[in-house]
Amino acid sequence: MKKLLSLIVLLLVAILMVLTRPTLEEHKAAMLDVIGDFAEEETRQSLGINLFGRVGRDIMSKTIGLLLDTQLKEHNYYLFNTTSIEYQDKDQLLSVGIFGHVFTFDKEMLREKLPPELKGSSRE
Repeated sequence: MKKLLSLIVLLLVAILMVLTRPTLEEHKAAMLDVIGDFAEEETRQSLGINLFGRVGRDIMSKTIGLLLDTQLKEHNYYLFNTTSIEYQDKDQLLSVGIFGHVFTFDKEMLREKLPPELKGSSRE
């Protein structure tokens, strides 16, 4: 009886995972949120003006949005999914989606991955 109950619970969890797997649009939205916050923070720190932070966020979000629309690849593993983008001839993992939530990079990871010429002078 315990084996049957365990099997039923496992099957229900698997069905829940399939039904709540995030869409590609949800992955893009999560990435754009982090990128927008990063752009606004970096612009505000380097220029000190809030208006420029918003403009920088909007410009970067639109540019990155276009890039994601054309380059982002979704990998569906039925119970969860991931997204990646090809960079320097390698697939770079960008996000993992499971149970209706998208786990993606954060602002600190973005700062670490940026080439030195794109980092703000306040970081060096």
